[in-house]
Amino acid sequence: MLNIKTVKNLLVTDEKKDGFCFRSSCSQTLTLNELAKEMADWNSSFNEADYHGMLSVLDTVVVKHLAKGYSIELPFGTLRANATGTCSNIQDGFVLGNGNHSLGFLFNANENTIATVKARLEYKQIPPDITSGARLYRITALNDDASESSNLSLTAGKVIRLHGRNLSFDIADENQGVFLENETGLKRLSVYNRRGTNVVDSPIPKDLAAGSYSISIVTKPGNTYFTANIDSLVTVA
Repeated sequence: MLNIKTVKNLLVTDEKKDGFCFRSSCSQTLTLNELAKEMADWNSSFNEADYHGMLSVLDTVVVKHLAKGYSIELPFGTLRANATGTCSNIQDGFVLGNGNHSLGFLFNANENTIATVKARLEYKQIPPDITSGARLYRITALNDDASESSNLSLTAGKVIRLHGRNLSFDIADENQGVFLENETGLKRLSVYNRRGTNVVDSPIPKDLAAGSYSISIVTKPGNTYFTANIDSLVTVA
């Protein structure tokens, strides 16, 4: 699956004119071993070991000719080496590894490959990163002297401190706030000693049952709710 995300276009300064662009990544990888197995399953008299041998020969031949500067024609496109870099004088020569002189590789799919992939492409749009969305980085407990402790085995009344970014929320909205959750259900914290953008302090409720709880915070930076989670667990005795 091709995952497509909308991100900030850093090449433009006017958001009203192509202020965002698309970036994509692959959610899966077909390894060399998997490729050989797929080829062997394609109703052929060759077995998986035969295809491993063929792919090994292909690798040797292609790399050999790439090093010679060839453009290699493959069943699905062409592959070639590509030199890049800059120099101060037209008489200067390219020296691999000198300054920004580097070697890359270019692949150009052929027309048949392009047409087939376009017709069969599997992709999905994934949510964009919201810069105003909440992030939880760390959870600590407050000692009686207001110092912080990483020991999250607590009793009722002890204060937990959430460190993060964009943690502000509307306490009047019951869908927003800090939530504790385990297999018995979800508990919204209603008492706060501090509600800042980067730090939130809240005591463990006295009526909270003993057990281990995950923590999340829900904010609404725009028109939609945003939930930030963290792996740390709070254990209530």
